[in-house]
Amino acid sequence: MSDIIRSSSTWWAQSSKHARWTAVGTTAIVLALALITWSVWVSPSGPVSTAVHQALGVQPPKAKKVSAAELQTQLDAAQERIWALEGKLDSRTAQAGSRGDQITELQAQIASLRSQLGAAKGSGGSSRVDASGSRDGGAGSSDWGTGSGSGTSGGSASAGSGGGASGGSGAAGGAGTGATKPNPGPSTDPGTTPVDVPTKAEILGQQSRWYGLYTAQSPFNWAEYDEVSRQVGTASNMTGFFQGFDQAFNASAVQRSWANGRVPLMTWETVPAQTGNDQKYVPGYTNQDIAGGAFDAYLTKYAKALAANGQPLVIRLDHEMNGSWYNWSEGSAQQNPAGSYVAMWQHVHDVFQANGANRYVIWDWSPSRIDKLGNPKYQTLDYMRQYYPGADYVDWVGMSGYYRDATEQPTFATTFGATLAQLRQVAPGKGIMLNEIGATETGTSVANPQKTQWINSLFDALADPANDDIIGFAYFSETATTIVDGKRTTNDWRLNSRADSLKAFAEGITRNDIDYDLQEVTQ
Repeated sequence: MSDIIRSSSTWWAQSSKHARWTAVGTTAIVLALALITWSVWVSPSGPVSTAVHQALGVQPPKAKKVSAAELQTQLDAAQERIWALEGKLDSRTAQAGSRGDQITELQAQIASLRSQLGAAKGSGGSSRVDASGSRDGGAGSSDWGTGSGSGTSGGSASAGSGGGASGGSGAAGGAGTGATKPNPGPSTDPGTTPVDVPTKAEILGQQSRWYGLYTAQSPFNWAEYDEVSRQVGTASNMTGFFQGFDQAFNASAVQRSWANGRVPLMTWETVPAQTGNDQKYVPGYTNQDIAGGAFDAYLTKYAKALAANGQPLVIRLDHEMNGSWYNWSEGSAQQNPAGSYVAMWQHVHDVFQANGANRYVIWDWSPSRIDKLGNPKYQTLDYMRQYYPGADYVDWVGMSGYYRDATEQPTFATTFGATLAQLRQVAPGKGIMLNEIGATETGTSVANPQKTQWINSLFDALADPANDDIIGFAYFSETATTIVDGKRTTNDWRLNSRADSLKAFAEGITRNDIDYDLQEVTQ
């Protein structure tokens, strides 16, 4: 694997200043932990103070009586401090250049502090922290999953959060008109020095469009991603992946994406990662459970870890909610009443805001293609509006759209037109990201040339000034097997599934009239 090749215009190239920052930051964490430990041991009722007074034969001073409420407040604050430190530890661990002895010492310090906190809880303080906030298993597990692609009939849309409750741009920075420059060479792992990354404001302000890819196992393994990029001949500037609600924040996935100049686009599903696409109801994971605070410990820990990592992340939370196939949709099958989706979204957003994570998160609201929903009620504008969290909670909006039916015209208008019209009415002024798109030549007997025609139509539409509000797309270059009308169907969405469709895409992405600023892939 060759060394990373960077353009001179790359404005987050590797910087040595972060190496010093890493060492200083790690030392600060150790000192903070030492201070907390010292405070516990020298307190009037602490073990050291008690032992000294017993040896001298004198009575120790009476400790100030603390109410149960005050003790609980102190315990909660200590627990949140531990989560914040663990987030920083995870971020440092993901960086190849972090010193092993520093990481080991941090782990030991955190273990000691958690032990003391546990003892304090046992001596009189209750704990509001449940399994969802535990570091050992539960929703706080450190075992990352790669997730899986959507196999539904509609696809998904995405959006994010802007001003007001979301804190506006969420980050300081320039005007953001500079283009993101992806790594044109083979993908690399994060190096010994962290990379400089654009701010949230700069990402939201970027004038050129986004070209994202989903491939099997990326960003955890770049082999297939690199092969597709090499065949296309143009480097993408975004990478998509999926995560469940039983998985901790994955600093490695975010860092691996940014190490190659790609904005990470994470689809976050509020169900365990291994839940099947056909499971409409997952007990304990309803919208009301989340909005009611059942996962607050997990969300708080996740947000603190994300903020500690300090790199932007696009979160496409609970996509395709306007369909009927997912656990977070509203309906009797899911046990989610009307209005519960918005309440859930806003609650997750607010927890992130309270913990400093919205400075880095681009919230991406993602309904499904409406004309394939079946039920006429689901296709109405009022139904779409029912799910919109509001402009203050969303940065981008969008959709996913798949071409899989031979009876349809292989055009952009057929796949995206109806849904785009509603998005522009529900969220005027928001950038529209086609978050998950693809065309198949298998599935329901789509003929070979139709995939090529659909790809050509996609790029023609991006050149149309009427679609200037479309800020980009992420192509689902994978195969997926699903059950459609009781029959098992395999769709091959891959860009390189056929030579003719690959050629059409390779030529289309290099057009000079579609506002892309990308780089040619080097071998």
